[in-house]
Amino acid sequence: METSSPVEGLAHFATHAPRLSKGGIVSAIVIGIIGALVIFITPGFMAVMATHSGLDDAHLGYIAAWDINAMAVAIGGSAFLLTRCNWRLAVGLGLGLIALGNIGTAFASGYAGIAVARIVAGAGEGIAVGFAFAALGRARNPDRAFAIYLVAGALVSSLLLLLIPTLLAQLGARTLFLSNALLTIAALASLLWFPDGRASEDDIFAGGGRIDWSLAAYALVGVFLYFFATGAMWSYVERIGLGSGLSPAVIARGLSLGTLAGVVGAGLAGLAPVRWGRGLPLLASGAISIASFQLLLGVVPAPAFIAASVMLLLGWNFAQPLLSGICAEADQCGRVVCAMGAIQTFGTGLGPAAAGATLRGGDFSIAIWSSCAILVVSLVIVVLAIRRRASR
Repeated sequence: METSSPVEGLAHFATHAPRLSKGGIVSAIVIGIIGALVIFITPGFMAVMATHSGLDDAHLGYIAAWDINAMAVAIGGSAFLLTRCNWRLAVGLGLGLIALGNIGTAFASGYAGIAVARIVAGAGEGIAVGFAFAALGRARNPDRAFAIYLVAGALVSSLLLLLIPTLLAQLGARTLFLSNALLTIAALASLLWFPDGRASEDDIFAGGGRIDWSLAAYALVGVFLYFFATGAMWSYVERIGLGSGLSPAVIARGLSLGTLAGVVGAGLAGLAPVRWGRGLPLLASGAISIASFQLLLGVVPAPAFIAASVMLLLGWNFAQPLLSGICAEADQCGRVVCAMGAIQTFGTGLGPAAAGATLRGGDFSIAIWSSCAILVVSLVIVVLAIRRRASR
């Protein structure tokens, strides 16, 4: 997963609710990281899954797609449940599904069984992420709460990506999935501090603001394509490194540095001068991303792999806040930016499946060139949306 939130817009739901305690912030961060872990460490997840299942690269992409797309559906559903259920019970259900899905994955042996297990886990992940970020939106300073989440998520995922090769060799894939399930169950204790969501809140889906449908359509299509292309490359970057003969240690180092670069990218987007607008920074992020894709062509040496990993997540997370801002402008009530959360997660999930369908004998060139073309199209669409908005 990029290191930025897949559901930033859900924070808007709780702006009129009681403020979140420090314990609640810690609980929401823990649950949010657990829910988004597969996206945070997708290449590492693919490596563990490959060792566990013995599936080829194409089917590994399909497995990742099942998980992430189930997560996207659950995120979208969570947006409608926020004002209709007890948040602690919903998150408890989500954590239970994550644990069940990981236990099922540990003992499944074929593609179909693993796919079903990952759908169950993905559904729980989406519930956890959706409610965790809605809870963070109740913090007295939501921006700071989300920033803490981003830093914590980046540090955790960076450490895991660095350690996965060693843990996989020493413990085995099944033990890692079971350990994930145990940690998820342990996180249930944090629900003591999680808000219950019973306070009355405004239902932003019941009218309350006009949507700029033209801007929304352009922006959401552009977001989907952007995450489709980048998600495909992020999911397979570990397999590309492995296919180039790189050691697991080098791959882990590149992925770990990449997740830390993602935090830098998000920070740079926040520091960019307002006078630059969004078009120029987005084009810069696209250039960085395409350059990272190109570095993955052919036999990739270690320095190029590390540079590609860093640039990929730097560009991706630099673009994320800008794309969120465009969607927010389309609807002041937050409905469009909320929809963006589900749509970008769908894009991230479908990208690996589409890339997997193009793989022949370990050749990733079709997937890489296709991702470059799709990313360019996505940016053209978004920049057109910005220009149309400015010309009104």
